[in-house]
Amino acid sequence: MSVVIPMEHDEHAAVQALLPWFARGQLDEADMAKVQQHLPHCVLCRNELAAERPMQTLLAGAGAPEDVGDVEAGLAKLHARLLPVARQPAAPRWVPWALGAQGAACALLLGLWLQARQDAPAYEGLSAAGTVPVAADALVMFKPGTGEQALRELLQAQGASVVAGPTETGAWLLRVDARGLAALRAAPIVQLAEPLQPGPAR
Repeated sequence: MSVVIPMEHDEHAAVQALLPWFARGQLDEADMAKVQQHLPHCVLCRNELAAERPMQTLLAGAGAPEDVGDVEAGLAKLHARLLPVARQPAAPRWVPWALGAQGAACALLLGLWLQARQDAPAYEGLSAAGTVPVAADALVMFKPGTGEQALRELLQAQGASVVAGPTETGAWLLRVDARGLAALRAAPIVQLAEPLQPGPAR
């Protein structure tokens, strides 16, 4: 508790100096008795106490610490606030732009990947269960060891197109007309070429 020592011998001045602590209830018994004896006879001190009490209520409502008026505690708090605070180094100004560009690039790549997956036709072999029968003219099997380029050149030369295949046995379903089917049968790399439609292939 702070002790107020009045410099004057005037009782009125001494009581006035004690009023803030009286309003907070922080006086010892002797000073409390002195103020209580003086107040009934002094209108000025009563008015000042009446003005002091709302301020103390306001301070208490604002969460004023109990050491209000304690000079040493106040100086310690002020000193702590004046100490330099270690600051974190600020990030370069380009970092937010780089992060934004990186996020945009990721979103673009994801969009392109999803679009490519949607556009890619679903490939199904002949052995896929539950598939809808495909319209094909011929079933063709090529000799083992036939390269992809030789197979493609032969099909293009005869105007044939692959409908499905190959199966586990190496069979292909083709769309091909009768002349092309005859040419496929005569090709040295073809092992088997049979029509699937009754009558001549289209």
